[in-house]
Amino acid sequence: MKLYPIHATGIKAYCSDVIVDPHDPERVYFMSVCGYQTTVRGIIANFLEDYGISLEIEGTGHYLTRSGLGYKVKLKKLPSGLVHALLLPKLALPRGEDQDQDSFCVFTKKGREKQVFFRHLDEKTDIPMHPSWAQWLWQLFEQEDGWLNRLKTLIGDYKGYSFYFNPKKLHDLISDAIRNKVPEVIRCMD
Repeated sequence: MKLYPIHATGIKAYCSDVIVDPHDPERVYFMSVCGYQTTVRGIIANFLEDYGISLEIEGTGHYLTRSGLGYKVKLKKLPSGLVHALLLPKLALPRGEDQDQDSFCVFTKKGREKQVFFRHLDEKTDIPMHPSWAQWLWQLFEQEDGWLNRLKTLIGDYKGYSFYFNPKKLHDLISDAIRNKVPEVIRCMD
């Protein structure tokens, strides 16, 4: 894992993962910061107060700002005495921690996207769904305009996605698939 220097008002820490909006690469969705406790807290505070922070990647500077999302910060003290902080949108948290029932975010290592997507979608809807539908639902979200948005990874191994869907339309699409006996959907009923 490579660490990159991150700065805010004279303080410095290190960053291992940053995921941003693909249309505005300065708007942060997900960030991982590590260093001494006071510097990590200072970086996060500057970011959350919308003062912006700067990140240097391979000699190129990036000025990072908040998106319009509410954030959750998870802080953990490491055995070395340093601190690791994750900053992620509340939309990436389980059902009980946000109020928005028709949108969510997923951050994961490559290869686990569809499983994590299904788990979040299942928590967000009252529609009975089967885990074997994960691939079919992913493709459905890709086909619907604006339902799946791939986020841009500036640094790190994580991939990010934001999802916005119409629950009524999703219900209708699943009902149509069952009625039309779409193999990916009815296979679980054998």
